[in-house]
Amino acid sequence: MIKNIEQKYMEVIMKEENALAFARFNKLLNNLFSEKSEAFEEILSLKSQVNILEKSISDYKKEIAILNIRLKKQEFLGKSKEIQKESVKIVANKVKKSADNLEIKKTITELIQEIDACIALLNEE
Repeated sequence: MIKNIEQKYMEVIMKEENALAFARFNKLLNNLFSEKSEAFEEILSLKSQVNILEKSISDYKKEIAILNIRLKKQEFLGKSKEIQKESVKIVANKVKKSADNLEIKKTITELIQEIDACIALLNEE
């Protein structure tokens, strides 16, 4: 009978220990589920932030591309203006040479006329 009482006492103690262990296990499990839920919410928040950052980066890349195109256009316009200036200089030089050539031709024509006049005078004698 003492063994029966001891057994019953042991069974009660074991049930209480099992109940305590189960309660601890249940509490840990609830904590894990709670942490999992919080972690999932944080992951969703981080994904949202990553999407916002990716959009910002994409927008900045588009702006950089537009600015690069503008820079190339400005460089082209700058080079174009330099070419125009050089073209004007070349045309001015050609016009000046043309005017000089015209002046030379006029002088040669006058010299030829004088030579013809001199030859005519020599022939008269």
